[in-house]
Amino acid sequence: MHFVELETARSLDVPVMSVAAVLPSPWSEAAKAIFHVKKIDLPLVRFRRTDPEVVKWSGMDNVPVLLCKGEPRRTGWAEILMFAERAGGAVSLVPDDADDRIRLFGVAHEIAGEGGLGYNERLVMIHGSIVSNGAEGFPVAAAQYLAPKYGYDEGGFSAAKQRVIDILDLLHRMVEQSRRQGRTYLLGNRLGALDIYLATFLTPIVGVSEKECPAMMPQVRPAFAYLKKEVGHAVTEALAAHRALIFERHLKWPIEL
Repeated sequence: MHFVELETARSLDVPVMSVAAVLPSPWSEAAKAIFHVKKIDLPLVRFRRTDPEVVKWSGMDNVPVLLCKGEPRRTGWAEILMFAERAGGAVSLVPDDADDRIRLFGVAHEIAGEGGLGYNERLVMIHGSIVSNGAEGFPVAAAQYLAPKYGYDEGGFSAAKQRVIDILDLLHRMVEQSRRQGRTYLLGNRLGALDIYLATFLTPIVGVSEKECPAMMPQVRPAFAYLKKEVGHAVTEALAAHRALIFERHLKWPIEL
């Protein structure tokens, strides 16, 4: 993968994807990781909320957005994963076994789908900003921009926080089960998409230092710190170790934005 400017992207006749540029958004990072692991050279365009030209080009006010001429734009995690699988690449990230495949898509929805782990992480971070007037969580302007996108309601904070904890417990039990079965990865002995989703969607909770993600905007680092304060205790040693394994063996490090 490599980053290109918007004008270059407009002239390309190959698939291109817009991704978050100010923080390691798990949806963008998971999509980038899938193409990285598959060794598919995909041009990337950085998206910033202050740059309306990228929105005009991609047709979406969010990321990631995968654009391929002659095909509908893809924004959902499953759509992007299956596009990458169809493209081939060095490895397959979707199991051949039907039961494992069903498990992949079911659990991945709990992580990356609406109402899932990433969705509720955002709600917790938005809440921190709203109730502290920006002293914690996102900057106020960012929180106000994100709140309607995620249906934020102050009264739903406890439920969002509990949902994060419950999904982390589910993932912890999966990691422990894999260990007991002698498996290295969640669904077998080869890396799968589910391992990538686990690793990238734990990043906001675990947090990243400036060295680990140099380009992350300093203004949004408190959002990760607030999330870690609220739910970091639910990231078990087993989960943290599995995330570290995936990054060390397979993903780009430090995180590039």
